Amino acid sequence: MVGLARLRNSSGVRLALLYAAVFVLSSAILFGLVHWATVGALRQQISDAVAADIANLLPGGENHGTTTAEDLARILTGQEGAERLRSGLRFAVEDAAGRRLAGDLPALPPRAAGGWFEIKGEDEDEIAILGRAVSLSGGGLLAVARDATSLDETADLIEGAFFWAGGVMLLLGLGGGVLVAHGFLRRVDAIAVTAEAIAHGELERRVPVRATGPADEMDRLGGAINAMLDRIRDLVDELRHTSAAIAHDLRTPLARLRQGLETARDGAATPEAYQIAMDAALAETDAILRSFAALLRIAQVEAGARRAAFAPVDLSAIANDLAEAYGPSAEDGGRTLTTAIAPGVTVRGDRELLMQALANLLENALRHTPPGTVIRVRVPGSAPPAGPELVVEDDGPGIPSEARGQVLRPFHRLDPSRSDGGSGLGLALVAAVAKLHDAALELGTSGREGRGLRATLRFPSPSRGGPAQAATRQPESRG
Repeated sequence: MVGLARLRNSSGVRLALLYAAVFVLSSAILFGLVHWATVGALRQQISDAVAADIANLLPGGENHGTTTAEDLARILTGQEGAERLRSGLRFAVEDAAGRRLAGDLPALPPRAAGGWFEIKGEDEDEIAILGRAVSLSGGGLLAVARDATSLDETADLIEGAFFWAGGVMLLLGLGGGVLVAHGFLRRVDAIAVTAEAIAHGELERRVPVRATGPADEMDRLGGAINAMLDRIRDLVDELRHTSAAIAHDLRTPLARLRQGLETARDGAATPEAYQIAMDAALAETDAILRSFAALLRIAQVEAGARRAAFAPVDLSAIANDLAEAYGPSAEDGGRTLTTAIAPGVTVRGDRELLMQALANLLENALRHTPPGTVIRVRVPGSAPPAGPELVVEDDGPGIPSEARGQVLRPFHRLDPSRSDGGSGLGLALVAAVAKLHDAALELGTSGREGRGLRATLRFPSPSRGGPAQAATRQPESRG
């Protein structure tokens, strides 16, 4: 009963019923046209034969002849009348008083315009006739008719054919609708079962789609749902990782902050000691606030709220400015910062976010490479087919290939002890900025034997992402 109720309420069944109704209506219109054309043609043939019979019996024409009812009755009851009866003619002659003088027609029914009348056969022994009655000289009446059985038989045949064809068409439409609805509901049930399983925590479940053959609408819907579920799974995994990382990374500075405050409360006896304790507490607090600010910034970038403010940005100028700003820090740490930046390379985007992304790449290189490392900032002069590029590379230890995808996640760091002083959010912010600008962030090696790190931001080509211009390549210079 539940299955029948679902089929009855299914859109597939309703659609099949609609199509069946349209087919039946179309058949009814076709039946009307065929009936009108066929029965009408037969009726016209019989009418023409009746008119010819009247013309033969009344040479002067109806209402113009001099033949009386009595004279015509004598003619038709003789040998001529017998021959006419044998030819299929049915007639009746009445005088002015309405008395039957000759003929075998039954009682005449009321006549239509022009004197035409039709008598249906009530049983198998009676035949249907179609005839016409005309007035005779002296007030008499002549009625002439022909066998119209073929007319009724043809009409019955067409009506029967329509009835059976319409019934079969309706049954086929309903049966097809049930089959279509059953297949449709089966695939909808698969989607519903998958959704229910995912709602109960089975995030790896996916909607079944056909791997071979042409994809229909349900396959495309299933593929879109599966892509959405993959994205949701990634977001959930990222949320779990971020939550665990936040708890792990913030617990240590909060514990140090609390320990420092307790020490100051219990052991600091001079204003200078309190000042030192307060400065340490403020430093820990600032570090925590910087982590939350970076998280909020990543969330803002991933939400795409700043995409509406995109404008042409001089990528070459950004690279030059930041290389000049970070040059002294690199020298103080014993590193060398070089540049190879072609002028006039522009992209469409947010200038502040692009500066933040490049700054994070430079800080990552300065923090995770030993003294003596050479760091290079490059903006190629001739943009590749994929679009303009911004490259930051070094010849330091690099990142293992299996960890390059993980370091783009918030709070992920190669040093499990978290002793490098970073927050693990720098490259995550770079990845978010790259996604906002439809750019590809690629991490690879820059030296031999798999050493060094090359971080490449590859922006969309001018035809997709906005104008990008490049001039001649500048010789490498030291910052």
